[in-house]
Amino acid sequence: MAKKISFFSSGKLLITSEYAVIDGACALALPTKLGQRMTVIDKEDPGIHWIAKDVDGHIWFEDHFHIHNLQPTTQTNETRSRLIQILLIARDFNPKFLAESTGFVVEMRLDFSRQWGLGSSSTLVNNVAQWANVNPFYIQQKVFGGSGYDIACAQKYNPITYQLINQQPIVLDVAFSPTFHEHLFFVYINQKQNSRTSIRNHYHGVNNDVRSTLNNLTKRFVNTKNINEFQNLMLTHESIISKLIGISPVQQTTFSDYEGVVKSLGAWGGDFVLACGPKTSKTYFKAKGYAVCIPFSEIISQVA
Repeated sequence: MAKKISFFSSGKLLITSEYAVIDGACALALPTKLGQRMTVIDKEDPGIHWIAKDVDGHIWFEDHFHIHNLQPTTQTNETRSRLIQILLIARDFNPKFLAESTGFVVEMRLDFSRQWGLGSSSTLVNNVAQWANVNPFYIQQKVFGGSGYDIACAQKYNPITYQLINQQPIVLDVAFSPTFHEHLFFVYINQKQNSRTSIRNHYHGVNNDVRSTLNNLTKRFVNTKNINEFQNLMLTHESIISKLIGISPVQQTTFSDYEGVVKSLGAWGGDFVLACGPKTSKTYFKAKGYAVCIPFSEIISQVA
């Protein structure tokens, strides 16, 4: 019987210190219940048969690779190039990886839409790193760069704070399970953002005062038990990042009539926002044309 091994990596939502996390600001990050699964099955024929499926089970990418030089059997494109790069870096770090004379069938399966920006790349990197028994942060930095908070989330099932100190990731488990979580919603605003492009276009660094302020805000986000205080923290945080990147807060531009507070998450202008307001918020966002409005408890693991 063919040997079969499986891996899972969690998706991610960045709640605080977006942009500034790359410069050492402490961030609250939430791994999601939704992630990406990878199954690896040995096969006798040399080579790798790679299959990637979306949340509906449809194959969105498929190819065969020669196991020794990892070249695809069809014409290359960006997806193939990134995948080859990830596999090669993993093998550079662990020369025993993919050194066998036999082959593998690798099947990836997303729990979420590829358009959602919940970490289709970071979950891929972390799954491959688990398979190759290498450090996922090493692969992430070589291929994508960034702060690495998404890799930290991929390895976790509970809320964390994440901070780069001397370029080393410090990951701490935290208890973030707001008593008012029934008033929290994650709303997809229909525009998948490339965070690397967004940082390059809008973000130019933070000074020590701003970093310290964001560190303190993150701590208060984690510890607050009061919904009004939480909403005030959201507004304060939005104001700071708005000035930092020169973009108006999403509540001003899109949700000014919402009976609560809306905060951007990750790269501003796309992916998800966090809404804190009435329990009937789903009705409001649906009327606005935003059909994906997910209650906190349905997407976030509340264990710490």
